[in-house]
Amino acid sequence: MISEAQKKIIEAEERFRHEIKNKLVAEAEQLGHNFESVERAVESGEKKFAAKLMEFFNSSLGTWFLTSVIVTGGAGLYQNIQHHYETKKTQYDQSVKYKYEIENRLDHLEIGVRHAKTVGDAKAALQRLYTGKYPLTPELQNRALGSMYLNLYGLLTGTEQERAQQSILLIRQLEDSAILLDSQADSQPLSEVDKAQLKKLIESIKSLHFNQIKS
Repeated sequence: MISEAQKKIIEAEERFRHEIKNKLVAEAEQLGHNFESVERAVESGEKKFAAKLMEFFNSSLGTWFLTSVIVTGGAGLYQNIQHHYETKKTQYDQSVKYKYEIENRLDHLEIGVRHAKTVGDAKAALQRLYTGKYPLTPELQNRALGSMYLNLYGLLTGTEQERAQQSILLIRQLEDSAILLDSQADSQPLSEVDKAQLKKLIESIKSLHFNQIKS
């Protein structure tokens, strides 16, 4: 049987549990009430803000803001985007034009040097450095190869630009070789050393140029 002392302990524990339960229920109800109050306050604030905003836009100042700032600003933004797109397209078209005209010029330069027997043949082939005999783009016919590369350089970025810069240095070496040949008679046989050097420079430029087109 349970003694009186044990009964009192059990009764005390039950009263304690009941008090804790009632306290938790009361706190939960209060928390729910506070949350509802906050929610109502937020909804009321949002409605007031929306009403004030509509009141502003319906005013003369609000109408001016919509027409002068938002509409005009949107038109300006559209114009800026359109201008940026047109600039990029123009740059792309120019870069393609230069790339393929340079490739065409290098092909004819390489063929001329490959078949050169005399110094005069080599001189004639190296004239492709300064003018194109069979241009893909007529307005570039009298543009020097180095000049076309300088223009292309400004349209490229990153590794493409680095390759273009290396190509320009090689073209300068070709131009130096052409100057050295000027001191020799046209009828003089072209030495294998000079021919090999010219072919090596042209092949190096073409290798860099093909990488530019592929990238």
